[in-house]
Amino acid sequence: MGELRGRRDVGSHRPPAVGWLHHGVFGFVKYGDRGWSAHEIRALRTIATLLAQMQARLQAEDQLRHIAHHDELTGLPNRRALLAHLHAVLATPPPGPRALLFIDVDRLKATNDFLGHDAGDHFIIAVAERIRAAVGPNDMVARLGGDEFVVALAAAADEVKAAAVASRVQRAMAEPIRLGGQSLRRTVSIGISVTQAPTAEVGVWLRSADQAVLTAKDGGGNCVVAFTVEMRIREEVRVAVEMSLLSAIRDGTLAIHFQPFVDMRDRSASGAEALLRWHHPTLGPVPPDLFVGVAEATNLAGELGRWVLDGACRQLAAWRADHPEAITADFTMAVNVSPVQLLAIDFVDTVAEVLASYDLEGRDLVLEVTEHAVVGDVDAAATLRGLRRLGVCVAIDDFGTGYSSLAQLKALPVNILKIDRGFVRDLGKTVEDLSIVRSIVGLADSFGLDLIAEGVETEIAAETLLGMGCTTAQGFLYPRPLPAEDFAQWITAPAAPPVPSAH
Repeated sequence: MGELRGRRDVGSHRPPAVGWLHHGVFGFVKYGDRGWSAHEIRALRTIATLLAQMQARLQAEDQLRHIAHHDELTGLPNRRALLAHLHAVLATPPPGPRALLFIDVDRLKATNDFLGHDAGDHFIIAVAERIRAAVGPNDMVARLGGDEFVVALAAAADEVKAAAVASRVQRAMAEPIRLGGQSLRRTVSIGISVTQAPTAEVGVWLRSADQAVLTAKDGGGNCVVAFTVEMRIREEVRVAVEMSLLSAIRDGTLAIHFQPFVDMRDRSASGAEALLRWHHPTLGPVPPDLFVGVAEATNLAGELGRWVLDGACRQLAAWRADHPEAITADFTMAVNVSPVQLLAIDFVDTVAEVLASYDLEGRDLVLEVTEHAVVGDVDAAATLRGLRRLGVCVAIDDFGTGYSSLAQLKALPVNILKIDRGFVRDLGKTVEDLSIVRSIVGLADSFGLDLIAEGVETEIAAETLLGMGCTTAQGFLYPRPLPAEDFAQWITAPAAPPVPSAH
């Protein structure tokens, strides 16, 4: 008889009887009365060792396969395992509706900031256990990473059945989770995507659920959203924009239009704002909010911003050369700046370089930033101070919708407040808007800041603003954003401007 044995510690020099792990027994039949020779015993032991090593290798391979398909923290299947499972689900008859739940924990970053990342890991483990307990025993629960989980329902399910499972998950998360001496409760956002097997594509199915949960989080979180056709159309447009935005920046298909800042007392222009426009070859006009958002999400915001800054400054220099009687030294060019640009360490140098290349001074340029981009951000504030040293004016765009406090407003190197169009559009019709605008006008006066009212569309709004002391505005009561040639025509003949088309 021979023993199938494997060493616990291959590097050990202990006697053979110590440290061995028995895996089984194998035997040989011997006929006759001759005993086993020492050579034969060594051969049997060698065979046993080889078999034990083979078994250990198979076990190691099994462990590696498990690691490759499971999340290290929670032990749940990972993305690779999920994708393989979904392919199998869609290929398995009978056909019918199949549902995915994409689960995202709301405000997990605040948990990590408060309790630390170790506690955050324990919280994720607890969340995984809650989800696993809330769904069916045959449903697959996978962790994609961070605070993202996906549940693939085992049985055929429509939106109603999937929503019922999502409700169970939300109820399970409603109970507080104990972490050391703390009791923590976090809500979850859940996106549902239902597809028809076997005709669906796994990638599209999973992206649809992801899009639904993003919509749920955009709505404030702690809700369940099912994917719709409208979401699919928006996602297709977003993908098309993302795929062609870089080439649009570099091949000149993007355009800059210009909208004047108008003195409402005599309707003369004191400056212009550069506004991006894009007419996509297949999608048609693309909303600026969409492609600017895509630029920020794909690290193209810096390149796009540099392109706009360069184009706007080049146009201002050209207008001054061609129309010195209309585009005087006091005429300024305003350009929007994204939060990504403000955080770039070379942004101030970039602005200085562009100004110098067109023989412009800092006072010729106004950079517009949003409140949330600068409030409480040390790096952004440092950038603004660098811009002030260049002589560049800084305007807070959409003022009144963000988080500026009086102390922060006093500390920031800001020159202009732009009153958000939401407060101006119906000015003269509602008491609430009147009170808010009056407060902003008083605030600007107290801090010695200039004011520009956005979204002036009616004569009554213009008259109301003038009555409160705000004299500068932009909006559809005056020209809409115009191409450079049309803008030059308007400003050189303000008494009879061309009727612009809507852009």
